[in-house]
Amino acid sequence: MSFKNLIDPTYHQEQYFSIDLSVNNPFWNDNDVSDIAVFEKYLEKQRTITGKYVAHGGYLEQRALYRKSARFQAGLVRDIHMGIDLWAPAGTSVHAFMDGVVHSYANNNDEGNYGPTLILEHDFNGKKLYTLYGHLSISDMGKWRLGSRFRESEIIATLGTPQENGGYSPHLHFQIMTEMGEYRGDFPGVAAQEELKKYDGIILNPNPMIF
Repeated sequence: MSFKNLIDPTYHQEQYFSIDLSVNNPFWNDNDVSDIAVFEKYLEKQRTITGKYVAHGGYLEQRALYRKSARFQAGLVRDIHMGIDLWAPAGTSVHAFMDGVVHSYANNNDEGNYGPTLILEHDFNGKKLYTLYGHLSISDMGKWRLGSRFRESEIIATLGTPQENGGYSPHLHFQIMTEMGEYRGDFPGVAAQEELKKYDGIILNPNPMIF
């Protein structure tokens, strides 16, 4: 499958680079990844080093970030990231992965959550697929309607600011699911190690479908 522009298509594939937010990156032993100023400085340094602009990655990455948040410490410690992230400035356009309709949406506005979230439903080789787009702008929500159709690559939203996106440096959280269960406008994006088997075959690796 060819490269998919999930964000502003003026960023070409050659401008993407992988970023390491895992517990294995020694930088996060002494620096707080949840501090937006610290993260932005690190991001700009990686852009300079690589000569590229859009940082991406995170599928099944065990992240130090979640170990610093009470949200992910209740019960099982959840620190495995289940989607991929694309880091770009607030206001950057977000585009539909493929033809689909609006399944649901919500403003998951508690600290550390997705903020404005859109879920599209797709028909893919005779089966249903669902794509989640998190950390969007509140202003986009007035344009969404249940059942509304979006074409592949059509603009569906823009990236939100930290004040509206759950408290993160601006980025897109993108995730692919094969079923939604009872979820509407939301789906777990961080899991505990002990939960991974439960999501096997339900949350898919998006990388082969994008890059």
